[in-house]
Amino acid sequence: MFKNLIKLLIAIIVPLLSLSGLAQGIRFNSNDDLITNRTSYNVFAHTQPKFFSHFRIEFDLSIINPQSFGYILHIRDKNKPISYSVVYVNKNESSGEIRLNQDGVKTLLTVPLDESLLGARKWIKLSLNFNSIEKKITLLINDKAFYSNCNEFSIKISPEIYFGKHENVIDVPLMAIKKLIITNKKDRYAFNFNESGGEDVFDSNGNRYGIVKHPNWLITESYHWKLRYTTSFNQVTSLTFDENNSRFIFQNSDTLNLYNFNKETSSFYSFKNELPVPMRLGTSFLDPIKNKLYVYEVNDVLPGKATIASIDLNNPEYWETNSLLKLSQQRHHHNAFFDSKNSQFLIFGGFGNQHLTNEFNAYSILNDTWKTLSFTGDTISPRYFSGLTKLGKDELLLFGGQGNKTGDPSIGKTYYYDCYKINLATKKIQKLWDVNREKVKMVSSRNLVLSKDSTSFYTLSYPEYVTSTFLQLYKYSIKDGSHQVLGDSIPMISERIRTNANLYLNKATNQLFCVIQEFELDGSNKINIYSLNAPPVSKEIIYNPISKANNPYSILIIIILSIIVLLIIATYFIIKKRKKKKEAIHVQVQTLLKYNLEEKKEEVIIPNSTSLFGSFKVIDRKEKDISYMFSPKIRQLFLLLLFNSKKKNLVGIKSEQIHTILWPDSTSQKAKNLKNVTINQLRNILKDLDGIEIFYMNGCFFMEFGEEFYCDYFNFLTELKSLKSDSIDENSLTQLIQIIKTGTFLKFIDDEYFDKVKKDFEEEVLKLIPNQLKRLYKNKDYATVIPLTEILFNIDSLNETAFYYRLHSLLKMGLTFKAKKQFNFFIIEFNKIMGDDFPFTYKDVIKQIPEELK
Repeated sequence: MFKNLIKLLIAIIVPLLSLSGLAQGIRFNSNDDLITNRTSYNVFAHTQPKFFSHFRIEFDLSIINPQSFGYILHIRDKNKPISYSVVYVNKNESSGEIRLNQDGVKTLLTVPLDESLLGARKWIKLSLNFNSIEKKITLLINDKAFYSNCNEFSIKISPEIYFGKHENVIDVPLMAIKKLIITNKKDRYAFNFNESGGEDVFDSNGNRYGIVKHPNWLITESYHWKLRYTTSFNQVTSLTFDENNSRFIFQNSDTLNLYNFNKETSSFYSFKNELPVPMRLGTSFLDPIKNKLYVYEVNDVLPGKATIASIDLNNPEYWETNSLLKLSQQRHHHNAFFDSKNSQFLIFGGFGNQHLTNEFNAYSILNDTWKTLSFTGDTISPRYFSGLTKLGKDELLLFGGQGNKTGDPSIGKTYYYDCYKINLATKKIQKLWDVNREKVKMVSSRNLVLSKDSTSFYTLSYPEYVTSTFLQLYKYSIKDGSHQVLGDSIPMISERIRTNANLYLNKATNQLFCVIQEFELDGSNKINIYSLNAPPVSKEIIYNPISKANNPYSILIIIILSIIVLLIIATYFIIKKRKKKKEAIHVQVQTLLKYNLEEKKEEVIIPNSTSLFGSFKVIDRKEKDISYMFSPKIRQLFLLLLFNSKKKNLVGIKSEQIHTILWPDSTSQKAKNLKNVTINQLRNILKDLDGIEIFYMNGCFFMEFGEEFYCDYFNFLTELKSLKSDSIDENSLTQLIQIIKTGTFLKFIDDEYFDKVKKDFEEEVLKLIPNQLKRLYKNKDYATVIPLTEILFNIDSLNETAFYYRLHSLLKMGLTFKAKKQFNFFIIEFNKIMGDDFPFTYKDVIKQIPEELK
C-alpha cells in the first residue's frame, strides 16, 4: 500500500512541477492599433503594497519592432506627484535606445540598444532599482549598470506601476514582457504570466494582483500555430530550412527564393545556366558549412540527365552538376540526413515502383558514389512516411511510418509507432520501443525535433489517406514512447503523393516551424509556413484558468498534505485491520447526503451559457435569458453547429447537409437563401455571448468555443469521462447529478435528426454506468452506486438495472424506508408509462436478487 501511495505521489507531482516552469509573457498592442485597443497593464490594480527604503523591478523585454516608439514602464507614488518612466525611442530602421525619464522634468539616462538586441523573440534583461535612502536609481540592461542620483521618491511609498498605455500616456511600442519580479526587503512579487485568457494577472502563488487590458498572452502562441508565410509555384519546387541564416530556401528550375522569417523579407535570384536536374519530387538538402544547396532526384530521370546538382548560396548564379547516378527505384517520402563532416548524404526507406524499402543508401559527394549500408541488431521493416532526426554524435533516431514486413503494398499496410536508434559508427540498429495504437492511423512528418533536454522528440502526425486532413503535434518520450498531444491542429490537403509536411526548430528564437507543401498533378504547388513558440503546450494547460485554488504550488502543498493523511489512514487500517460495519455505513450515509438527490436544483444563472437538459435556455454575457430569440429554425441550426463542432474528428457541417436537414422540401437555391438568413440571425444573437463564434472554412460551418462559454452538455460529457477510472471523483459526480436534475437531455426537441444525438448520448452513459455499478456494488461502495443510478433513470425512468441496484444499495445501508419509497415510486411510474402493474411485489424484489448483484 505504501509503495502504491509513493507511486501516486510521483505521478501527480512531476506534471505539476513541469507546469510551474512554464513562464510565459504578454505581448502589447502598440501604436499600430487603435488607442482603445492598446495594451495597458496595472501591476497592483487589486492589491496595493507599500515599499520602504528601496524597491527593484526586473523583467525581460522584447522590442518586437525596432521602428516603434512608446512607453514601456511607468512608476509613480500614489500619494505624491512624482513619477518616472522607461521609454523606447527608435533611432533608425534597425536600432534604438532606452530612456529613463523623470516625467515632466528631464531625461535621466539614455542607453543605446544594438541591432542584435532588437526584434521578435529577442529578449533584453531590464532591471530598475530605486534606493530612496541613497537617492539613487540604478538601471541595468543585460547586467550593464547605469546610474542616476535623481531619485525623489520618499522612503515610504505606495508604488503604482504600469506597463504600456495608462491614462493620457497612449504611445506604446510593439513589445512583449515576461518574468516580472518586484522586490522590497522581504517582499517578493513574481509574475510568470501563465494566464491564457481574461484580464486578471496572478502572481506565482496564485494571488490576484493586476489587471491587463487587451493582452496577448504569449502562452497561446505556444498552442495556436500562426500562419507566417504563403507562396505558390507553377512548377516543382524544393524547400530547404537554413537555420544558420534564419531562412527558408525555395528553389525550382527558374529562380531561387530566400525567405527570412525573422525580418519577414524575401530575396529572389535568377540563374545564368539551366538547372541540370529535371525535378520530379522537389527534394534537396543543405550543406550549412559550405553554404551550398543540393537538388537531387534518386530515380525517374532520363539517361544522361543529372540526378544531383548544387549551387553556392554565397553567389547563387551557376549550377554545378555533381552526379548522373541514380537508384534502382523511386523513393517517395524517404528520410534523409546530411553528414557535413564526411560530405555524405544518407537516405532511408521510401516507396516507388510498387515497392516499399528499408534500405539505407549513402551518397558520397567527394567520390560521386552510392552505396547500400548494412546494419546489425534490430531490423526496421520496409516503410515510408517516417520521421528522422540526429540524436547525438553518429546517432540517428527513426520513428513510425507506414508499411509492412514484406515491402509489398498489395498485401496491406501497417501504421507503425515504433522508435529505433541508428548508430552510423558501429552500424548497429537498436529498437527502443513500440507503442500499441491500433485504432490510430497516422504517419509522421519527415523531420523530428528533439526537445531541449534531448529526452523527447516532437513530430507532426496526420492521416495521409484523408484528403482534407489535419496535422497534429505530438511529443514522445525517447525512453518509453509515452506521448502527449500538444498545440492546435493544422489543416492540410493530402491529395497527391508528393505532398509533404516538415517540422523544424529554430534554436535562436526557440520556435517550431511547420512547413506544408501541397502538390497538384501538374507539379504546381502551394507552400504554407506556420510557427509555434517552444516549448509547445497542451489544450489542458491553455484552458486551465489560473487561480490560487489551482496554482501548482498550492496544489502541491494540498497533495502532499493529502498523501500524509492517506498514509495516516493507511497505517490506522493496518493496525486496526477493519472498521466496525456500523461506522462504515454511517460514513456512506453521510456521503450520500452530499449529493442532495431529493432536493430540487437551485437555479443558478451562468453568463454565456447554454442549457440542453430540461428546457432549452441561453444566457448572454449580461446574465439575461435570451432563449426567446431562438425561433425553432434558429434553434435547430444552433444545435446542428453545436454538435457537429464538438464531436471528435468532425470539422463542422457542410451547407448541403444543413439544407437537407432543415429545409428538405425546398429547392437548392431557396434552401441556400434560407440558410444564409438564418446563419446571419444566429450570428447576431451570439454577439451577446462571449466564447462562442461561427466560422466557415473548407465548405463547412463550425463553431469555436472559448473558455468563457459554458454548455451543460459539454460539461456533462467531460465529467462523465472522469467516471471511467476506478476512483470516482465526488465533485464530478455531484456536477453530473446537478445537471440531470434540470431534466432530460434534449427533451425540448423532437426533430428526427437529433434522435441519433440522443441515442449517442444514451450509449455514452450505458457503456459506462452499468459496469461501474457492478464494480462499486461488489466493493460495497453503496453511497456512490445510488447517485450513479440517478443518471440511468434520467435517460430511462424504468431502467431495471438502476432500480435493482438502488433498492438493494439502500437496503445494504440500512435505509429501509427510502428503499420502500423508491419501490413505490417505480411501480407508479411503471403503471403510468406501461399501462399495467409491475409484476413483482416489494418482497419479491428483495428476495429475487438479480445475478449481477450476487
